[in-house]
Amino acid sequence: MGLKDPAWYRESLRDGRITYIAGESVPDITQDPWFEVPIRNAEQDYVYDDPETRDIRVYETEDGTLAHRIFKVPMSEEDLEKRIQLAHITSISTAVSAVLMALYNIKGQVAQVNGQYAENIERIYRHCRDNDLRADQVITDAKGDRSRHPKDQDDPDLYMRILDKNQDGIYVRGAKLHITGASLVHEQTVMPTKAMGPGEEQWAVSFSVPTNTPGVKIINRAYARPGLSEMDYPLSATHNAPEGFVIFDDVFVPWDRVFLAGEYELAGILAHSLGLWERIGGLIGMVERSRLLVGTAQLLCEMNGIHRASHIQEKISDLVFYAEMLRMSLEHAIRNYKVTETGMVYPDPLAVNVGKFYGAANWHLMVQKLHDMGGGLVITLPTEADYRNEEITRYMDKYLHTKSDVPVEDRMRMYNLIRDMTADAYGGWELVTTLAAGGGLAAQRIVTMREYDLEGAKDAAREAAGIIPKHPAHAK
Repeated sequence: MGLKDPAWYRESLRDGRITYIAGESVPDITQDPWFEVPIRNAEQDYVYDDPETRDIRVYETEDGTLAHRIFKVPMSEEDLEKRIQLAHITSISTAVSAVLMALYNIKGQVAQVNGQYAENIERIYRHCRDNDLRADQVITDAKGDRSRHPKDQDDPDLYMRILDKNQDGIYVRGAKLHITGASLVHEQTVMPTKAMGPGEEQWAVSFSVPTNTPGVKIINRAYARPGLSEMDYPLSATHNAPEGFVIFDDVFVPWDRVFLAGEYELAGILAHSLGLWERIGGLIGMVERSRLLVGTAQLLCEMNGIHRASHIQEKISDLVFYAEMLRMSLEHAIRNYKVTETGMVYPDPLAVNVGKFYGAANWHLMVQKLHDMGGGLVITLPTEADYRNEEITRYMDKYLHTKSDVPVEDRMRMYNLIRDMTADAYGGWELVTTLAAGGGLAAQRIVTMREYDLEGAKDAAREAAGIIPKHPAHAK
């Protein structure tokens, strides 16, 4: 019980979990080079004695014990602001535990349909919090032919489904895709991928099981190979987490770990709740990355002596506008928080979805501006190994020189940051996940239109036209 330490976390991963990467079975991920950087990053989330981060990382529970703040159920605007601060110092392997906030967010709605499921949500939440465990948000099904419902697929397992039920629990089969850090967490917390309807009861399922549960198998894909130079790959070499293709091969789930088992009317509620917490995490990340884009562009252009050119100032101002729109969306989402019937507060869904949509839809345009300012060296710059070769160092110092106060190695590091962030290993992952994480652009459109006050807008138009509003309360 209570807070653990990095050594405990590393040892906790040696529990017999079945994991694969690069075509090989990995009997112990703590000894495999593919997982060295991800585990090292995740371990830092268990460092609780740093005076600079302790207040952000730790909170006191209602029982008087200490727990990681990822488990703090927000009850005020200050709590939401602390979560944003936490996001800046937390690895993705801990951040994904926000799935428990999604479940907690709709616990009251679940209780109206099945009180036992709501109790199970509370039980798993406390189990993870009190034992300092990490849970993953396991949501996206294989889906098969997207034009067909789960029951109409060639293979019924293309959506996670219930095979059988008995007095002890349920048996499930299926696969979940794109699960970031799946091999690095303790709990696989499964959510429905979408709303279900009548006749789709067996696909309406949600639960949580330990990662080493018999039948759970994880096939990993990583965007960064082991042993990368930190100069050539400043992001990929130091911050990465494998994506998991998580297979549930006839897995048994005890009833006390089940959140949904056939009540299809709850499937959409659970799926939607996770979307909000995934997107607020995505928006926080976008705010941080957009500021990095601005700083990188400005610094590189100063190094190259072009920062005063009007077309450069225009491009950098576009980056600033992008960064500020995202920052203001996040700030608005926190300031205009909503409250559940249990008193839990959560960010304004409208602001979150608008911000996430804007950030994702325009990311590639901002990257284009950065590439235009950087030029061909973004992808043709020689490597650190070349620069360290005494036979050619002098040539690189000579021909990569710009100004006396700009060391060639510093200029190389800036170009390497741009390439890694936007045009190489990490950059490719970033390009896709910026669009897809938390659902694609269509998902943000749907929620935005659902949350926006269209009736109020129509009444404002009627009033402006001299037509008596149908909804006076909305009129301004």
